[in-house]
Amino acid sequence: MGPPAAHNAAGKTMRHTPTTAICFSLFLAAPLASAQKPDCSIRPPRGTGQSELRSLAKISSKDAEARAVLSVAPNKVNAIMSSEVEVVNGCLAYPFDLRFANKGGVQEVMVDAGDGKILSSEYEPPAAGAASGTTGGPAPETTAPAVPATLEGTPPAALPPGVVPVTDPVAAAEEASIRKVIDAEEDAWNRADAKAFAARFQEEGSMTDVLGAVSRGRAEIERRQSELFSAYFKGSLLALKVRKIRFLKPDVAIVEIDTEVSRFHKAPPAVFVDAEKVIRTRLLQVMVKSGSDWTIASFHGVDVKTPPETLVAPEEGRTRGRGRGR
Repeated sequence: MGPPAAHNAAGKTMRHTPTTAICFSLFLAAPLASAQKPDCSIRPPRGTGQSELRSLAKISSKDAEARAVLSVAPNKVNAIMSSEVEVVNGCLAYPFDLRFANKGGVQEVMVDAGDGKILSSEYEPPAAGAASGTTGGPAPETTAPAVPATLEGTPPAALPPGVVPVTDPVAAAEEASIRKVIDAEEDAWNRADAKAFAARFQEEGSMTDVLGAVSRGRAEIERRQSELFSAYFKGSLLALKVRKIRFLKPDVAIVEIDTEVSRFHKAPPAVFVDAEKVIRTRLLQVMVKSGSDWTIASFHGVDVKTPPETLVAPEEGRTRGRGRGR
C-alpha cells in the first residue's frame, strides 16, 4: 500500500510520508506531555517516606496556610481544612480546603512546599439543593495558578445515589467534631487505653483490625484492643491523618484516614513494615451522629503492602479536586 492520502482545500489528493506524520505528532506531543506536570520547586523521588517529605519542605504549614488564605482575598475564610505536606502530581505541596463566610462553596488550594507559590486553586460552588443562607458566586481570583481554576458557572457534579447535600456551615461544624473523635482515638491508642479507645465506637459498632479479626460490640472491641496493646502494639505510637470526609447524610459520614504505627513491640504476621520501621494502613470509618456526639459504627483497616509508586492510585499521580469525591 502507498502512504496515507489526504485532501487539500481544492479537493486534490495529497500524500504525506509516515515519517512526516510521526514527526508532526511528536512535535505536538512534547508540549502536551510537559504541560501535564505543574511547575514546582521540589519533586521528591518516588517512595520518599513521610518523615523525609517533611524535612524537604522549605516553608512551614502555617506559612503555607497564610499564603493560601491571601490568595483568595478579599473573600473571608471562616474554616480551613489541611493535612500534612504530601506529593501531588509529583510536587511537594501543602493542600488546603477553604470555606468562606461571605459565600458558599469550597476553594481547594495547593501551595508549593518549597517557595510558597500557589500551584493550583479550584473552586466548587455549593451543592445544588443545599439549603444554606449563602449563594455561590464566581470563583475568587487567585495568583496565576498552574492548574486552571474551575470555570465560573460550571454546575457541580451530581451527588451519588443516597447522598444528601450538606450545607457549608453544617459541614464545617461537623467536620471539626469528627476530627475531635479521631484525635481522641489517637490519644487513647498512644496511652494504651483500650477502654477509652472502644468508647469512641457505637455500642453495637464493629472493628476489623489490620490482622483481619472482626470484633463486634464495644465490649468485644475493648477486649481485642487490650490484647493488641499487650502484644504486638505494646508501647506503639499511632498517628492519624484524615484524608477525606464525605457526608452521606447530615448525621452519617465516611471518613478516610491514613495511619502510621511506629515503636511497636513486634510486627504482626504478614503485616508490611516499611524501611522506616513503620506500619502504614488505610483506615475507613463509618461515623454516625447521635444527639451531639459522633461515634464509629464501622472501622476497617488494611495495611499498605506496596511502595507508593506501585499502588493502583499512587500519591504522585493523584489529582486533587472535587471530581475525585473529596
